[in-house]
Amino acid sequence: MSNTAQLEAIKANTLDQMAAISAERKPSYSENGQSFAWTEYLEHLQRRVDWCNQQLAAEDPIEITTQGYTP
Repeated sequence: MSNTAQLEAIKANTLDQMAAISAERKPSYSENGQSFAWTEYLEHLQRRVDWCNQQLAAEDPIEITTQGYTP
C-alpha cells in the first residue's frame, strides 16, 4: 500500500469515527490509554484529519504556470 493510500485510509477511518461519535455522544472516550471528554475527542480526531490533509497536500506535486509581461 502506498503512502498516499495509507493516508487516505487513515483519513477515511477517522472521518467515519467522527460521524459515529457525533451520532452517539458519550461523556468520555479513550484511545491508546488517553482519556478524552466528548468534545476533546472530536478535536483530537479533527487534528488527525488536518494532519492527513497536510501530508496528502505535500505528496501531490504542483505546477504553477505563469506568464511574464513586459510593456
